[in-house]
Amino acid sequence: MLAAALLAWALGAVYTLRWNPEVRFFQRVHEAKRAWASGLSPSNRVLVVGGSGCMTSIDPVRMREAHGLNVLNLGLGAGAGAKFLGRYAMDWARPGDLLILSIEPGLLTGPIDWKSLGVQLAAANGTWQLWHEPGSWEWPSRLLGLRPGGQHLFTLAGKAVLRQPWYRYGLDEIQPGGWHAVAARREVPSPGPGPVALSPDARAWLADLKAQCDRRGVRLAYAIPWFYGSEADRPAMVEAHRRFLEDVGRLVPIVPDPSMGVNPRREDYADSLVHPTPEAARRRTDDLAKILRAWRPVSDPPRGP
Repeated sequence: MLAAALLAWALGAVYTLRWNPEVRFFQRVHEAKRAWASGLSPSNRVLVVGGSGCMTSIDPVRMREAHGLNVLNLGLGAGAGAKFLGRYAMDWARPGDLLILSIEPGLLTGPIDWKSLGVQLAAANGTWQLWHEPGSWEWPSRLLGLRPGGQHLFTLAGKAVLRQPWYRYGLDEIQPGGWHAVAARREVPSPGPGPVALSPDARAWLADLKAQCDRRGVRLAYAIPWFYGSEADRPAMVEAHRRFLEDVGRLVPIVPDPSMGVNPRREDYADSLVHPTPEAARRRTDDLAKILRAWRPVSDPPRGP
């Protein structure tokens, strides 16, 4: 029975690291980021990390060619979790860099722990060191995280029966620098107000990340992602984002965004409320470039009680 369990785990891990279409997609995105970083000027770099909203919204080629900014888009999948995304970004960060967290607020309102996708991407990208937890030995649980989940296998079986593509995004959508130009289209409903407060876990995580950045000479800031919201929902969403940013701003500087992360143009979104079309992503890139040109983070944000 033990041998059978080990064999089943080994087969699952091999599938995850070599054939899982979602992991393969993000692995190619990671490779595109590495290729871009190798030709990027080592000074005045801006690193932006977040979930797929970051990955699909910021074109680093346009940042350099149209605005003269050395930007590295480190966005991957929100399903990887904030813990992985933070460690992934710090693995790239160098003294003098500006690291901007553009992590979806929903990832910062609950536990900050390892998600299976984060475990899998760390292994698939060859960044095994991201698994390390100081003061504890977590490798057994990380290795178990390489197994494909039941939901994944069930979904894959359904796609096979219905003869649908294994993954809704194609590798040809990955652009230089790791920007994802989304080709899929689907109806995107307005979400209404979102979360307004950090969880205790997220507060501790942000404070620790800020301390790490301070020790390494990296400037840290937070930028709200760009969400779709109807005109009717916009006031409530802006207020929710304002309160959320006020909470985050007690720990790290906030990138000032006049839109407050809400865009009412439905035609700007492809298949998700945080996935802009390529045309809209270029405008978002231009807007962020103008903000970065005119703004510099203060060293210590005001802290609340």
